[in-house]
Amino acid sequence: MSDKKNLKGGSSKLLYYRSRPTGNRTPKTKIAHGKQIPYYEEELERIYFKEEDVQKFSLDRHGQNIPYVDGHLTIINNYMFDYWSHFLSAEGIALFGHLLRYCYGTKDICWPNLELIALKMNKSRNTVKKYLGILEEYGFVYHFNVQNADKNNTDESPLFKVRKKVPFLSHELYEQMPLVLQVDHDRYISHLLETCEKEDLELDTSVNYNDLYNELIDKGRIQRKPQQLSLFEAEKQMQIKKQLLHQDVTDVDKQLWSAFIEEIKNKISKPSFDTWFKGTFAIKRDGLYTIYAPHQHVTEWLESRYYDLITDALHTVDTNFTGIRIESTS
Repeated sequence: MSDKKNLKGGSSKLLYYRSRPTGNRTPKTKIAHGKQIPYYEEELERIYFKEEDVQKFSLDRHGQNIPYVDGHLTIINNYMFDYWSHFLSAEGIALFGHLLRYCYGTKDICWPNLELIALKMNKSRNTVKKYLGILEEYGFVYHFNVQNADKNNTDESPLFKVRKKVPFLSHELYEQMPLVLQVDHDRYISHLLETCEKEDLELDTSVNYNDLYNELIDKGRIQRKPQQLSLFEAEKQMQIKKQLLHQDVTDVDKQLWSAFIEEIKNKISKPSFDTWFKGTFAIKRDGLYTIYAPHQHVTEWLESRYYDLITDALHTVDTNFTGIRIESTS
């Protein structure tokens, strides 16, 4: 057997070729949805190359190559491409690379122009924001919105804290990978143990990044801008809220509440009914009745004066509920 190595490092004789269409097409048929569909199949020809020609061929010899400049390289551990990409996707890895390139040296903070990154990735800004969310979910990026206090709190581009060290997958994520990737990951860990001489090397414990972010948020200062609505805006919001609530009312909800209304009518006077129960409706979910009244004043009155009566009347028409809550649609 020859000791000469092929281009893949083995001893077998390999043939190197590319396929290209000849321009000829053969009419054929295929079955789709139970029907025969005619189509044309492109005829291909193979072009074989000598191994030495493949060896000598170089793309680097063509075009003006960028000279090496210290600081103009972004290094990403192959572990990101081999395993984390299954969860972050190609777009997530690319976005992480764009953010990481600004965190040179010991920096873990950057504030790039997202519009520019979206153009570089040939993605919409909304798509970039989607993958920012995925990166945050897995603990690779965390963003902070920024205001300039010296310029009347004008909003500026957001600031990003970027993970510089690549973590191992947690055991939970490892088990979510396809079997082929799990086997490849086992092989990688085994090789790493042999080369780095670290006996305690193992899959990372699962980290709940929502808890981690909430711990940070608890250290912050909450400031809410008081909402000032015009009467027109308030009325519009109220009508929208009513529409959304009524969409959630099922036929069963309507039947139960209709039976409840008939029961209430027999227990109180007509003026009292018209004042406090007219226009009410209810939604029952997971055993809990949420009763909606048209105004906050009515809500407070029902809670303080009619709560026991409501409970008794509901028990008459429905014995299977766990509680009552009264809210206003206004």
